[in-house]
Amino acid sequence: MTDTIQTPADTAADEATEPVQAEEFLHLDPADIIIGTNVRTDLRADHKEFRKSIKERGVLEAVTVYRNEDGQYVLLRGQRRTVTAAEVGTPTGLIPARVVPQPADADRIGDQMVENIHRAGMREAEIVAGVEQLALLGVSAAQIAKRTSIDRPTVNAALAVTKADQSRNRLDSGDLTLEEAAIFAEFEHDPEAVERLENTKKWRRSLAHEAQRLRDEAAEREADAAEVERLRAEGLPVLSAEEVAEADEVLRIERLVTEDGDPVPEEEWPNVPGARVQVVKEWVYPEDEYDEEQEDDEPAEPYQQYVPVWVVTDLAASGLRRRGASGSTTADSSDEGESEEEAEARREERRHVIANNKAWASAETVRREWLATFVARKTAPKGAEALICEAVVTGHHSLSKAMDHRHPMLFTLLGIDVPTGYYGAGYEECHKIATKASTPKAATMTTLAAIVAAWEATTGKHSWRNPTAWDARVLGALVEWGYQPSEVERILLGEESQPSTEDDSDDDADEASDSAA
Repeated sequence: MTDTIQTPADTAADEATEPVQAEEFLHLDPADIIIGTNVRTDLRADHKEFRKSIKERGVLEAVTVYRNEDGQYVLLRGQRRTVTAAEVGTPTGLIPARVVPQPADADRIGDQMVENIHRAGMREAEIVAGVEQLALLGVSAAQIAKRTSIDRPTVNAALAVTKADQSRNRLDSGDLTLEEAAIFAEFEHDPEAVERLENTKKWRRSLAHEAQRLRDEAAEREADAAEVERLRAEGLPVLSAEEVAEADEVLRIERLVTEDGDPVPEEEWPNVPGARVQVVKEWVYPEDEYDEEQEDDEPAEPYQQYVPVWVVTDLAASGLRRRGASGSTTADSSDEGESEEEAEARREERRHVIANNKAWASAETVRREWLATFVARKTAPKGAEALICEAVVTGHHSLSKAMDHRHPMLFTLLGIDVPTGYYGAGYEECHKIATKASTPKAATMTTLAAIVAAWEATTGKHSWRNPTAWDARVLGALVEWGYQPSEVERILLGEESQPSTEDDSDDDADEASDSAA
């Protein structure tokens, strides 16, 4: 078990007046090593990936020890590795150790300070290079994470950057962090998207939120295009999104009249000169059919559905006119008793509501991903006790509702299947979560997770329109604990001016499809 090697100093000692003691390299049981005095007090030995690496692969870099007068091995350097190995074990049960002469206290303290002060971790660019080399050897992302004890999101980010030259160059130059570079790499093919990300970074806003909005917008465009193609296959003259954007006006035939002031019968809409079809999305509100007597069911969330709308893009060629316009193609008003200025203000307000609703949906995706990591913490952050006390003592309705329904959002954030049913369903699962928190710190964190999850379950597009004091309280705490809110979420914190919105039932078609209302 003991390997003694001769150092270069030993060779020189043949010609020196004083012999130099040979160094030894041993494999020792970490539990047998005496932890000597060390200037470093914060070992951060609870780091999950570090512990995992030690347990699976052992200590790769030898620690440094010396023998005391009793022949015991006393640790000089490698305290964190030794303590963690003693706690979690290694594949062989041993760790490599370099045995040196016992130093003077001044030398020991100086060496320990130099070791910790000047230690530098790998640069992110170096991590990317290492991950790339492993990938080129055919090692999967999962195996890279296991071999290196680098968390999977970091491995995924590194792999993404290896496929995007511009983003990688910016990472190498220090212009971007690895997380930022991975986001830019995803959209490197889209100049407009990159420009939006650049502006977001310039104004120190959340790149994660902007990236999610870009993803959602792309998915929406793809779904819209698919619906256009489906309707075209049925023989309808459907306008593409590009054609809608390029048109000077897109007017619904149902809102136009003939020269005699009569509405056009619906069956005649396809026969109007220049008539086309625009695909719009309209909101459906299932709660209109919700039966409050059925206590077992919750009203379903509103959803959007595609609707084909007959329109014209050339009012003069269609032979129709706007309501209220006597033989003219210029509108006197959009609604009875409403001026054009008032109509435009109403449309602008509607566009604002639609934009913020979309922004909230994107922000929800980012926030819940962050919360899934947050609720998995082992210890609660500073200030958690006060939030827990307020929620429990005041009996906030979000917490009461979550308790009545066995914390479905908590299950979702923890990655556990949500129990189905109502009465009694989920009790055993909740009990497992509670009893797993066997220490005071764990119990505090689990309770905090339940409260935050309960709040999250009550949020929605209504939250930015009508924020409550509790919304500001919880989101404000999350921001203190590291969450970076989006612009629409900042409304809950009172950091953005809140518009006087009208009812959210306005459909997306009114955003751009009917400038004449």
